Order: sequence, then C-alpha cells, then structure tokens
Amino acid sequence: MQERQDADPVILLWQEWRETFASSQRLCHEAQRLERELAEKIGFPRVEIPLDHPGRPSVVATDARQIDRVLGTAPATRLLRRRLKRDLAAAQARWDAEAAAVGLTNAVEQEAVADRRVDELLRTASRTSARSIPGVIAKLAIATEWSELEPDADGYPWDFIRGVLADLTALAAREA
Repeated sequence: MQERQDADPVILLWQEWRETFASSQRLCHEAQRLERELAEKIGFPRVEIPLDHPGRPSVVATDARQIDRVLGTAPATRLLRRRLKRDLAAAQARWDAEAAAVGLTNAVEQEAVADRRVDELLRTASRTSARSIPGVIAKLAIATEWSELEPDADGYPWDFIRGVLADLTALAAREA
C-alpha cells in the first residue's frame, strides 16, 4: 500500500482531506454549540421596531438597513431610527464581546480556515488524475463523503465522477 501511496497523489490527498474534513466538522459543531449557548444567555442582536398601526405586531430588525426599510427615511422618523440603530449597535457590540469571551469568534475563524482548506483539497482532488485503482477509489471516497453532507454543493460530486471516468478510461487504455 505504501508504494501505491507514493505513486498515486490522490491517495495522499484523500488522507489529508479526511483529516481536514473531520476537523472542519468538529469545529462547525463546536461553533454551533457556542452560538446556541450565547443566544440562550443574551439573545441575538436585534431591536423591535414599533409600528403606528394598532393590532399590528412589531417588526424585528437585525440590521440597520432593515430599520430604514421599515420606517423610511422621512425626517419624522429620524430620532426613532437613530435610537433604534444605537440600540442595535449596542446589542451587536455586546454579542461581539461575549462571542469573543466564550470563544465563539475564534471557533468561527478556525472553522472558516478549515472549510477553505477542505474546498482547496476538493478542487485539487477533482482535478488530479488517479494513477491506480486505489487512487480512483480514494477519489470516489472523497466525492461520496463530501456529497453525503453537502448534497447541493456546486459541481460536486459531478466533477469527481467526470474525473473518475477519465481516470478509469486512462487506466484501461494503459492496460490494453
């Protein structure tokens, strides 16, 4: 097997991809856990926009642009909009500070780094020619493991399937 690993770069890519993908999944679950705990503790940053219509429920804004969309930009709503935007900025600042304190910010950053590496490895593996049947199997393993969790991912697993077909065709031609 060691000879095949040395001779087939897809096997090495598969091994690195498996480690990186598992790490990405762990980091994702950790970030989700921390976000849930933080949301339970302080709630998500948002403000309620009071409406002048009796019986109509208030609207929740999580972004300053939403405040302007709901209230408009008329001079009559300027003070209310400023207050709501200040309140929202304060809620966001509290969220950001708490997120940093509990490790959520760091967890999200680590997850993003791992996700970028997973994507790089996927692109590389889909474009790297397998040089052996174990290499073809490794390429298919990457495609199936990825598509189980990301069935709507752009191009996957089709890029891999096209690549595997080309690999098998080239291997068959060499053996013929």
